[in-house]
Amino acid sequence: MNWKEQLSEIEKHFGHHEERDWKPAVELVKNLMEKYPDDADVYIRAIYLIHNILVEEDYPSNEHDEMANLLKQIFDKSCAMFSDNAEYLFFVGKILHIAEWYFGLDDDKLAVKMQKTAMDKEQGNLLYEWAYRLSCPGDIVADYLANQLIEYEKEKIDWLKNKGFPGYYVLEHLQMSNTKYLEQKV
Repeated sequence: MNWKEQLSEIEKHFGHHEERDWKPAVELVKNLMEKYPDDADVYIRAIYLIHNILVEEDYPSNEHDEMANLLKQIFDKSCAMFSDNAEYLFFVGKILHIAEWYFGLDDDKLAVKMQKTAMDKEQGNLLYEWAYRLSCPGDIVADYLANQLIEYEKEKIDWLKNKGFPGYYVLEHLQMSNTKYLEQKV
C-alpha cells in the first residue's frame, strides 16, 4: 500500500465524531514528511489531516496543544518551501479560511493571497479561479465557474477525487457553489 492509500484509509474515519487515537495518523504524516521532504502533496495532506482532527474530530484534550503546534510548524515549513507551487497555494489557501488562528493568522488575507497567486500562476485554470473568486465577497462569477467545472471539466473533478481528503473537501465546496448557481437560474 502506498502512502496515498495509507492516508486515504485514515481519512475514511473522518466525520465519525468519536474519540479515537489519532497518534498513529499523526506519526504517519510526520514520517511521510521525513521520507518525502520535497513532495508538496505530502504537506497538503498532512495539513488537512491535522487541521481536520483539531477542528472536527474528538480527541483527548491533553493532545490539543501538541497537535496545534505541529500544524503550525508544518504550515510554516511548507509555506516557505512551496510558496511558488500553485497546487499547494490552492489547497492550503482553501483551508486557511477555517480556524485561521491555528496557522498563526488573524484573518483570511493570506488565504485569499495564496488563492490569487495560484490563479495567477496557472491562468486559465478555472478551478483555481473559482476558489479565488469564492473568497472574494460579492463575486458573482464564482458560482457560474463551479457550474462550468462540474459540467465541462470532468478531468478537474477526477483530479480532485484523486487528491484524498483535500480534494473531497474542495469538491464539496464546488458542489455547494454549483447548487447556488443552479438555484439562482430558476
